[in-house]
This record gives sequence, C-alpha cells and structure tokens, in this order.
Amino acid sequence: MATILASAYSCAMKGGFIAERRPGERGLAHLIEHIAFHSPTVSEPDDLDHLKRIGLPLTFPAPNAGSTSWRETNYYLATKTTASSDLNSLLTLLRDAASGMSLRMDAVDTSRGEVVREMADKKLGNQIYASYIGEVAPGSPNDVIDAQNSDDVPIASISTIRGLYRRLYRPENMTIVVVGNVKADEVRALIERHFGDWKPMGPKARKTPFPVFQPDRIHAISFSALPQGRRTAFMTVVMPTPEPPSSRTLQARAEVMDLLATRAINERLAAPQPGSPRGKVGIFIENGEQGHRQIMLWDNFTEYQWKPAVAGLRKTACDLATVGFTTEEWATAKQNLVVDLEHHVAEMPMAANVEIAKDLSHALADGRYLIPPDELLRYARTMLPQIDERSGSEWWHQQWSSGAGHLRVEAPELARIKNPISEIRSAANGPAITSTCKAL
Repeated sequence: MATILASAYSCAMKGGFIAERRPGERGLAHLIEHIAFHSPTVSEPDDLDHLKRIGLPLTFPAPNAGSTSWRETNYYLATKTTASSDLNSLLTLLRDAASGMSLRMDAVDTSRGEVVREMADKKLGNQIYASYIGEVAPGSPNDVIDAQNSDDVPIASISTIRGLYRRLYRPENMTIVVVGNVKADEVRALIERHFGDWKPMGPKARKTPFPVFQPDRIHAISFSALPQGRRTAFMTVVMPTPEPPSSRTLQARAEVMDLLATRAINERLAAPQPGSPRGKVGIFIENGEQGHRQIMLWDNFTEYQWKPAVAGLRKTACDLATVGFTTEEWATAKQNLVVDLEHHVAEMPMAANVEIAKDLSHALADGRYLIPPDELLRYARTMLPQIDERSGSEWWHQQWSSGAGHLRVEAPELARIKNPISEIRSAANGPAITSTCKAL
C-alpha cells in the first residue's frame, strides 16, 4: 500500500497471550481475533463474515488485517476514502467486534480451522523459539504459557471463549489509532458516538501477576540438537525492560545509542569473515513485550562449523567488554547511522498509513513516544559529536554487564556428541580468549 491511503485504523485490545492464565485458554486470544472477521453480531445475527462483507469494499487489501501478540490483539483497517460515511461504517464494525460478536458456532469452527492450520505451519519455529526463550529468559511468558503451540484451540467450549472475550474486550483495554488525511475533531466525534456509551460485560477481572524472567535460573551454556533445527550460535544478555522514558529526548538518546552500537558491532563481527552472506553474523537489541530487554550476538554457521562460530562470538564479546570500540569503527558507525537515517527520512513520504498506525499503537501500549526518522536524525546529528569511542565503550560495558549472560548453540550434529555442554565450554574458553575475560 502506498501514500494514496486516505486513512488507517489500528484498534488495539490489551491482553494477548499473557491474559490466558486459566485452564483451557491457551491460544484463545488469537482464536477470538479470527472469529471477529467471521462472527455475526447481535445487530446482524444471520450475517456470517459480517466484518469482511461490510469492511472489504471500504478498505484496501492487506496481507494481515489482525494480529495477536503477548500483550495485545490488533486489528488494522485501511480506508479508501475519508468520507464520513465510510469512517462511520468502519467504526461501527470495530464496535461490533469489541462488544457485539454473537460467537455463533459455525463462525467459531471456521476460525478454529484457520488457527489450527496457522499453528501447524509455524509449529517447528514456535518450538525452536520457545526452547530458546526457556534457556535465555526462563520464567518469561513464552516459557511459561506457550500459547502459540496450543492444544486448547480445537476443543475450547463456547463458554470458555466467551469468558475470555468478555474479560479482554473492555473499554479500559481498548485503544483506537487513526492516521491519515482526516479531520481530528470529526474522527474524535465519531469515536465518541460509537464508543462513548460502551459498558463492559461483567465485572473487571482481577489483575494477575505478569510473569517475568528469573535470572537465577539462567545457566551459562545450553544447546539444542533438533534434527530439523537451525544451525546458529548466540551470545545473549537479558535484563529487565527499562522503564518508559521520562522525556522524548531521553528516549531518542537511548534509541540512537542502540542503533549506533548495532552498526559498530555488526562491522566487528563481519570483519573476520569477509565474503560471508549478509546476515550470517550480527547483533540484535530488543526491548521486548515479554518483560525483558535482550542483546544478542549471533553467528549462523554452516554444518560442523559451530566451534569457530562460538570462538568468534566469545572473542568479540570479551574484547568489547574489556577493550571496547576502536576510534575507527566508532567513527564509521556514526557515518553509517547518519546515512541510514537519511535513507529512512527519504522513504517517509512512501510510508503506508496502516504501518504508521501499527507503530503508533505499539508505542502507546509500551508507554513510549513514536519518534519519526527525521526527528531521530536531528537528535543523532546533535548527539553524535558528543559521543566518542570511549563513552560508547563505557555505555556498552554497562549494558552488557547489567544482565544475565548465556551462550547457546543449536545444531543437529550436536546429537552425535557425548557431552555437548563440555565441548561448547571448551570452544568458548579457547586460547583466543584473553585472561581478563571470565571463563564460562
């Protein structure tokens, strides 16, 4: 979709997989998301596929009109016009999905089939990721709940589905984001017309504790030897998610530092492996919705090359922690960051409104600001002259030492080794590691 979009709606409902804490509820937030596109409503009890029948003629085709994550379910609608009648129709559909679904059995069964097929397609990937999270962040939602590999979706009763629907789809949980060439006062009045009198169904559910990772359960090394698994080595540090920034400037500074370090370390990792395909090695920094911040260095090695991959990651992590960045690589990272941000600024006019609406709804859920590329570029140009390689190294050392570290290796060939943990430890503590770096 391009800039011809008139407007885009993102409707976010707090309480995704994390809310599925009762027996028999795993995966049902995702199921309800699918049901919303099929279910008749209280006002249209015989209209199967009600949302799609009314909404599709008014909206652009989209590869994904809904998604469910750990914290929320989102619905995305991109309108073809800004006519009040069209906006009114879409808001009517959102209100119907939020409070008026009849959850008729045929609509539920159709949705079950969709979700079961989707889970089957993603089963191996979900299992691999859940196993990984269980080692690097034990006790966090994906380790505890495992909603994406649900056995409850095919058999859940209507009463169980309805109970979760009424607990999650409530006025206090809902956020509506509208992006586009619209009149703010007119849209605000339409939203108030449709949602101003919305009363929740049933009493508010008691808030349950949010599962968070348990650092005392993180071991130094783990492995996976699934026959159909991936071949990759990770060095990770996991720490609690930082509190939302107290100002826009502080958030921008944190984002710039993450982006700057990412570029410097990507170059450090790639330098010893010239000619390797793009993405073979790299770094990923995530302030995740599962209650932790994660920094990950990775190497996607080829068959039987896990030992040099481990040694390389370990050396990079140790050198960064003890020596830090060089003047040259830090200067290069600054230049690359400015070029990247300039490229993003140039692409801003082509950004689809629906993508902006998604980003804005996620930022609101996180308690963050949505800082556009041009604003971030201005912050970067002001900040970068003040950040030399020494201050960058100090920042990185503080980041890497503030969490629980873990080395993980995944490769089918590890199944042929009698004691993989011992072998991995030997590769990680090899002669290339300096004495100032603590042995694993």
